[in-house]
Formats: sequence, structure tokens, C-alpha cells
Amino acid sequence: MDMMEAARLLVFSGSAAMFFSTLLGVAMLIPMQPWGRHLAKGLNYLQIGAAHLDWIMLGLMQALAAGLIVLFALKPAAWVVWAMIAGGWLNPLPYIFRAFGVDAFALAGGPLQRAAALLGAVSATLIVVSWAMLLPAAWRAWG
Repeated sequence: MDMMEAARLLVFSGSAAMFFSTLLGVAMLIPMQPWGRHLAKGLNYLQIGAAHLDWIMLGLMQALAAGLIVLFALKPAAWVVWAMIAGGWLNPLPYIFRAFGVDAFALAGGPLQRAAALLGAVSATLIVVSWAMLLPAAWRAWG
């Protein structure tokens, strides 16, 4: 993949994640209002907040990966860029599942819990593998 195309995709995706997280943050204010308290019943707001922060951090991670690509003139494979993007968007979802009572951090329980936990594991793996491809390439380009 062309260096600038990869960087543009990552920066755009990271910026979209920041915007989405901002919208989620605004939505989190609604149940805190006297007229919206009924919307929070049965919802674990700490987990929604964790997802909100995770999307911010993963948006910044994508922008940092774009910076690495540009500064070291890397030409990553398209799958590396798309894996970073997919991982960045999917990784906060276990918090959302947990907010609704599904413990997506334990690979146990029923089919929904197992599927949610596998989603978390796959998304984390996508991120780790992407970094494992980018960092050695940057190291080689530096030397």
C-alpha cells in the first residue's frame, strides 16, 4: 500500500473514532439529566465510559501508526493497515457488551458471551499483529 494512502486511511479512521467517542460522550450525559434518568436503568455506565475512553485512545493509536508510516517512509501491506483499523474499532466492544450484562472478558458461559470474548481477543490480536509488522519495518528503515 502506498505510504500516503495508508496514512490517510489511518488518520481518517482515527479521527472518525474520536468523533464517534465524542458523540458517545454527549449521549452519556442524557441519562444523567433529571428527564433522562430512566434511560440508564440496568446499564453499567462505568463500562460505557471505558469504551468511550478506549475509542479515544485507539483513535490516537491509529494516528500514531500513520505518523510512523510517514516518518519512516513505510509501505505497509494493505492488510496491516486494515487490521489496525478493524482492531481499533472493534476492541472497545467488549466494554459495551459488559455494559449490558455480558462479560465479554471471560471466554466462558453461553454462546453470546463466548462470541463477545472472541471478538475482543481477535480485535486485540489484530492490533498487536499490526504493530508487530510496523515497528520492525520502522526500525529497519531507521538503521
